[in-house]
Amino acid sequence: MRSPDGVWGMLVLAVDIIGDTDPDRAGEVALFAGQWVADQPSADDQYDGDLVVRLTHPTDLTYPSPRDHAVDVEMLLAHQGRWRRVGQWFGVDDRWPLIVAPTAATVMGLHCDLNEAIAGFEATLPPDVGAGGELGARIREDGTVVLTDGRVYATPSGAATALSGYPQNGWAVLRTSDGRTLDELRAELRARRGN
Repeated sequence: MRSPDGVWGMLVLAVDIIGDTDPDRAGEVALFAGQWVADQPSADDQYDGDLVVRLTHPTDLTYPSPRDHAVDVEMLLAHQGRWRRVGQWFGVDDRWPLIVAPTAATVMGLHCDLNEAIAGFEATLPPDVGAGGELGARIREDGTVVLTDGRVYATPSGAATALSGYPQNGWAVLRTSDGRTLDELRAELRARRGN
């Protein structure tokens, strides 16, 4: 897979790696979802913590043919007002999402303030966003999101994507019982910290 023409990169919305709950599949990529963005967004506070994957033609001309199935992958994190490279892979084939997903999940988990900001909250996906009625989730102390049917996701976006059936920014669509989004809770935590 290559980037469509005229896009800057893919904003990573959700990554989930199967954990110890299923020992036979532990470490397997369960979800890698993103949205193509045409222009480079600023790396300011609104995007702080966002992860982007950029796919380009291989730079190594010695990469074996067919080169049309290979890409170079660059992973960037918006942090402190700048896009910072957190990973780079060269000459990767069409399975690149499976290769970069563990790094993406780790970076997202380390950077998202999830544990302190929203741990212990109950959250719902509103009916107009979900598939049918209102769907619920609970955020554990370790930051994982548990759906009412027992499925566990590493990120709010992973849970929201699973609930709705299409890529979602869980920080923006999951809401607490008082109507606040998880992103609003995260912003409140940052304001209390003074950053």
